[in-house]
Amino acid sequence: MPSTICLRSPASVCVAILMCALPLPGALAHHAFVAVYNPRETATIEGEFAGLQLVNPHAWVYIDVADENGRIEQWTVEAAGKLSLARRGWTDDMFQQGEVITAVGHPALSGDTAMWMVKIVKSDGREYFAPNVEDANAIEAERRERARRAQEQAREQQ
Repeated sequence: MPSTICLRSPASVCVAILMCALPLPGALAHHAFVAVYNPRETATIEGEFAGLQLVNPHAWVYIDVADENGRIEQWTVEAAGKLSLARRGWTDDMFQQGEVITAVGHPALSGDTAMWMVKIVKSDGREYFAPNVEDANAIEAERRERARRAQEQAREQQ
């Protein structure tokens, strides 16, 4: 027999609303960027492309980087999901195995060889920015263009 919840009293209604309004721990963990990565620091790594998992909710780029002793460490660069990246030109075959790429990102707080992507630069110089960075750059470019037009209009009116 299915169970039912009776919401006859004002207190039970309040409890039900509060339970629906509280976020699930998994949802919090999924978006707890500052619990995993340091937003105040930026690191740059260069190495050979080793793999790409272009999936949702987050994508991962794997880069083999030589440490100061010449040992190869595999870095994991976490990024936005496939849908966001694909809208910005990312494809499953955009990097070639062994291609030298540079990644800039926020390093893992744990000290692991991991970072949250700010941008990746291919060996041919093409830059791929994180969607939030690309959007911020576009907004800033638009703001500057509006300011330039406003100054031009002001000069014309003088």
